[in-house]
Amino acid sequence: MLLIVALIVLLIVGPFIAIALNRRYGFAANALVVVLLGAALLPRTLVTLVPSPESTPYDIASASLNLQTQTIAFVIAAVIVLVGAGRVRLPLALIVFAVLLSAGMFISWQGTTPEWSGYLSLIGAVIAYGVGWAIGREAFNRVDVARLLLILILAVLVIQLAVAVLQLAGVSLPTGLVNSERTLEQTSGRVSGTIGHPANLSKVAFVLMLLSLPFTTAAEKRLSRLAFACVAVAALVGGLTVSRANLIAMAVLLAAWVLTFPGRARIGTRIGGAIVLVGAGTVFAPLVLERFQDDAEGGLRPLLLTAALRQLREDFLIGTGPNAYIAVVGKVDAATASGYPVHNAFLLLTAELGVLLAFLFFLPLLVVLVWGIWRFRRSDQFMHTPRVLVYSIPGLGVILLTGWGMVSVLLVGLWMFTVGFLSSSRAGVTLQTAGSLERELETESKRALAPSR
Repeated sequence: MLLIVALIVLLIVGPFIAIALNRRYGFAANALVVVLLGAALLPRTLVTLVPSPESTPYDIASASLNLQTQTIAFVIAAVIVLVGAGRVRLPLALIVFAVLLSAGMFISWQGTTPEWSGYLSLIGAVIAYGVGWAIGREAFNRVDVARLLLILILAVLVIQLAVAVLQLAGVSLPTGLVNSERTLEQTSGRVSGTIGHPANLSKVAFVLMLLSLPFTTAAEKRLSRLAFACVAVAALVGGLTVSRANLIAMAVLLAAWVLTFPGRARIGTRIGGAIVLVGAGTVFAPLVLERFQDDAEGGLRPLLLTAALRQLREDFLIGTGPNAYIAVVGKVDAATASGYPVHNAFLLLTAELGVLLAFLFFLPLLVVLVWGIWRFRRSDQFMHTPRVLVYSIPGLGVILLTGWGMVSVLLVGLWMFTVGFLSSSRAGVTLQTAGSLERELETESKRALAPSR
């Protein structure tokens, strides 16, 4: 009911807001609002198109064929970009992936309702990459768009933090707001915000942190401070989820970023950041250690991994079909039949789609990470995005190798949007970093002091 009321209000006032945003910022503004609202704040099922029996197993998407707000958001955002004379750029790997995936639905797999549900989720992720690239080109080259991006990210994170605090306080919130009837925050001190699960909320916080970090180096003070605020709130939201893998990813990323913060005269920033990290570690480390003590082996993870490796030995070329892993592997493995896929994003997609399609899907991520390593020493030319990418590698490894949430319908679109966004910096960045501005001023000063000939 709450979601319906919100949609009605949005339909009434939305057009006026959209016109105002477009006049001031261009197409990127409305695309940003749609993406963050549908994918980072309120990822939801809007309507069921084709229902599936309740007993039907599923993993990366719902069993029924639904219209999801996140998928719709990226489609609408792509239309906004194209109508606004923007460009939705897709790498060749994702184009080939989409073509082969579509062909496989008719040739290789059974084409069940859960499989079509998984198919739509993955196609939505492909579109999300293109939208991320288009918005990234605007944000990395226009201060006003970058500022709007950070304001919207901060708004999303503050709302998530507010909901999280209410959950910790034991306030009963509407299911339509929190997207779940579970009460993990009451039984184990973990929060889920409006996402529905603590692990997914922490992944959203981690993704929004990646989007914000490059702008902490901006020469414009207001922009960099806004970016620091986004990073700080994202870390706080992530900490409250007590999600082990995601907290480790955030801790490694932030520690590397703060202790090697780019630019000169940053000793105060480094010391202050280190103090904050130590304080946060003091607060959250006992909670994480307690979770490790309660579940040192990760529950069924070892058994689920064994089942996945067995499935890959038998079939690594075609796969079970998208969103069909549990349905197929669960017939021969009791742990998988309990309703959980292998907690490894790479293995899960390989088992579902085959090694070629899985490789094509992850190739854009691999390319941008390799580019980050290659351009690390010249990262100031790209708003220090290469530095962000390199520092994110350990955390990404932990997240993708110990869980499958990043390829699930709730997160895969937002994740691919982020990959596209950060990849757009490869085309060049015009926003200045504090370090580059300092060098320019130093050069101008030397020129002014040099004796004339």
